[in-house]
Amino acid sequence: MRRPVTYSIVDCPDGRFAVVAISASGTAYRRDGFMTLADAESCAEGLSAIMAVCGTPLTRQDGGGTWTCPGFPSGLIRRSF
Repeated sequence: MRRPVTYSIVDCPDGRFAVVAISASGTAYRRDGFMTLADAESCAEGLSAIMAVCGTPLTRQDGGGTWTCPGFPSGLIRRSF
């Protein structure tokens, strides 16, 4: 059985949004620069579809809200998924 991947939508200080996916191993992947929350949610839906094809469940970590993370440690995150 594949281990689940979680994701969150981050409300960035510049007014844009990012989608952060965290694998079961703890590695984080971030895609940022979304102008609207709807764009970020659309990205997460696409990621969910891709993960489903791989047999890996994708779940939202934060219960449906958005994170506000002004100094999010982007150096620790791989930039694409």
